[in-house]
Amino acid sequence: MDFEDYTATRGMMYLLLAQNNNPALGTGTHILATQSQNLLGGIPDTLLDFNNQYQINLFGNYPVESDKVPSAIFAAAFAVLMVLHIAIFAINASRGHYFWLTLGWIFYCIMRVIGWIVRIYWIPVLYDTTRGISNEVFLILPSIFLTSFNLILAQRIFTWRHPVGGSRRLFWNLMITLYVFVAAIVAITVLASAVPYVNFLSDKNYTRWKKVVEASSILIILYSLTSISLIGLAYFFKPTAKDENLYTYQPWWVESFSPFYFVKPGAKEEAEETFMKRNHNHRHAIRVIAATHHHYNMVEGTTNQRGDLTHNYSLVIIAITTVLLLVGAVLRSIVVFEGNYHYKSGKLCQPVAMYICWGLFEFIINALYIVGRVDLRFYRPDKLPKKVRSIITAEQSVLVSDNEEEEEEYEYETDENYSQQYKESFNDSNDLDFSPPNYHYQTTQPAHPKPKTEKNEEEFHF
Repeated sequence: MDFEDYTATRGMMYLLLAQNNNPALGTGTHILATQSQNLLGGIPDTLLDFNNQYQINLFGNYPVESDKVPSAIFAAAFAVLMVLHIAIFAINASRGHYFWLTLGWIFYCIMRVIGWIVRIYWIPVLYDTTRGISNEVFLILPSIFLTSFNLILAQRIFTWRHPVGGSRRLFWNLMITLYVFVAAIVAITVLASAVPYVNFLSDKNYTRWKKVVEASSILIILYSLTSISLIGLAYFFKPTAKDENLYTYQPWWVESFSPFYFVKPGAKEEAEETFMKRNHNHRHAIRVIAATHHHYNMVEGTTNQRGDLTHNYSLVIIAITTVLLLVGAVLRSIVVFEGNYHYKSGKLCQPVAMYICWGLFEFIINALYIVGRVDLRFYRPDKLPKKVRSIITAEQSVLVSDNEEEEEEYEYETDENYSQQYKESFNDSNDLDFSPPNYHYQTTQPAHPKPKTEKNEEEFHF
């Protein structure tokens, strides 16, 4: 269809736009659909096709009949991943091992399943903006959530390598600020997906909206790099002496990172009970992930029974997942910066690119999480029970009291008297006299002079 020709469909659209103060073409789809139904009793296919072609291009394009099969396949695939995450969490919970980040992946899989199903549900009624906005939100946001989960894993690697810096309030405030900033990006992304479809925008405001979406896509790219950047900082800066001397509380009961390994039932509770007999430093040690190739003071000594729990594969998991997420963010940003109408969209707008990035790549990411057992690799011990944390033990003081000083002086003087009198007795004795020498040394503590008191000692001076 040649849209440069003035047809009846184009004339009908210009009429609808004129009565709405001539907004930018491609905005207010929800309002135009309602007005068309009221005016014509339904939306003709030619009018629907015209509006569809003048919508802003999307990463993955607008769905058609050929999108039903791949969307259904990925919906089923992520449903299987969701079941696996639920099974792992249930088994761990039954053994007292709680890795709460698994709930985040379950929620992520639910969003992915909903996104693919809504895409199928959107095909017969493309003018239904409610389905379109829902599909756009449930396809974009899961990738951002997955990046956030990656950042949490990277943060635990950083704290394990730098327990002093990773536990400081400054570092935590910085990370919380970053998460709040991401929440703002999510809000902007949701609003940007909905505004041009439910409201009319002028050409000037429509251009501003495009700039906001472009800025949001750039921020998502930068956010995708935060996890690998934090890992780089953790290994670029070597641990300090304070890091090496600080006590850390690692889950020593995690003996393997094998795909089919689960911790022993009640192992965590047994470990927590041992802190009833430990000192204050142990009970308030920094909680970090499990590893045997560390060089820090650990609450429970490393044993050969735990095996070689290294984090080389953990770093590989974060690196691979970051790269895969970054590819999807970059490709979507390119589509956003094109800023073309649907009928002028490029090859990156084809559904294949979306199925690879948001389907295949993210399926691989979740498979790495499950097979790599991130619920064991990145598990940080839970906070000790209140009954353990409330125990108060006496602290050893490095200061010497006055009584201790007096006792040390007395012992030193006694030893000197004993040594001196022994020498005198030995020199005065006869060689043939085998009688025991007579020791006469003072065994009473010498008196110490009392401190002088001044007359005005009891007066108050201001």
